[in-house]
Amino acid sequence: MNILRNSIYFFKSAIREKAFIFWFIAFPIILMVMLITIFSSMTRVERINFDVYLVKQESGEFSTMISEVFKKLSQGEEKIFNLKLMERALSEKLLEELKKGKTHLIIEIPEGFDTVVFSYFTFKMLGVESTPPLVKIYTLKYNVSSESASMIVKNIFDRMNLEFARKIRRVNEYQVKTEIVGSKTGFSYVDFIYPGIVIVSIFFAGLMGIGQELSWYREGKILKRFQLAPISTLQFFLSYFFARFYFFIIQILAITFVGKVIYKSTVNPLSLYFIFYVLLTMFVLSSLGFFVSSVSKNTNSASVIAQIIQFPLQFLGGIYFPVFDVPWIIRWIVIINPITYLAAGIRDTLGIMPSPYPLYLTILIPSLYTVIFLFIALKKYKVAEFS
Repeated sequence: MNILRNSIYFFKSAIREKAFIFWFIAFPIILMVMLITIFSSMTRVERINFDVYLVKQESGEFSTMISEVFKKLSQGEEKIFNLKLMERALSEKLLEELKKGKTHLIIEIPEGFDTVVFSYFTFKMLGVESTPPLVKIYTLKYNVSSESASMIVKNIFDRMNLEFARKIRRVNEYQVKTEIVGSKTGFSYVDFIYPGIVIVSIFFAGLMGIGQELSWYREGKILKRFQLAPISTLQFFLSYFFARFYFFIIQILAITFVGKVIYKSTVNPLSLYFIFYVLLTMFVLSSLGFFVSSVSKNTNSASVIAQIIQFPLQFLGGIYFPVFDVPWIIRWIVIINPITYLAAGIRDTLGIMPSPYPLYLTILIPSLYTVIFLFIALKKYKVAEFS
């Protein structure tokens, strides 16, 4: 009963602070709204049409086949290209339009193209090497749309080479059987960031809240007064943790309301996996807060330590975006970061994104950090404050 009564006291003491309510409840929600507003449009797939000039200086069968293919790919709602066909020599004016970004790509079919195609495949059948037919593709370097259009056009010509060969000799065709075994929806940033913001809110209340508030208790000699009360070190920590546990529940309910009701997240907050990882996150980050307060001399030093810790832990923990293919120096921070495993584990078990780590590591490593942080904090507090 003492633990419950003391936890309620600590909880009431915390919610009286308006700054506490803003930073640990309102701010995570504001952050979530901002991130979804900025990044959700970046993950939305939209159809893009490329502006392409086809300069055709030949009127034979093969060059006509090329122009017909590009005409078909430039029709209807599913079109890929906005095609402009020009049956004349390539001009400097056209190249200037490409340089200025007014078009994405220029394809040039040179004069005599059909004759070269026929000769090339005829000599190839006879086993004689000859110069292959040439189609020139003009692109704009460092322009994403131009380079993307170039890749698509090259793939189209790879397919058309087979069609040219069929015109001259029979090519064995392969039958391919396809079978749909499942389906998967596209990447949803709302689903990705929702558990991440839950971790962030616990992070703020655990590391920043516990670390700085307990340091203030120490600095003000408040903890010394507990020597007069019939409460052990363990009871004190449990009371304080349960006070934060009530607060964590309020945070998660508020974030869940925004994620599920406003942004229609498909994540199930009642999933046993979700609940398990949320509880594990509470223990890990609360123990980190206790640890910071135990090694800090005063409130200011606790604030500095928390600020130094929070940015690498958050941004290199995969909360806001996946952390892959980073330099080896940064990679070490990612590997030893407990947030990395919490974020990966919760997203993997919820089916949002596969974890690059085995499932047991996403539980074992955060648990080890919890034990280490609590052991150090309990020892330091027992010696410094409760002895």
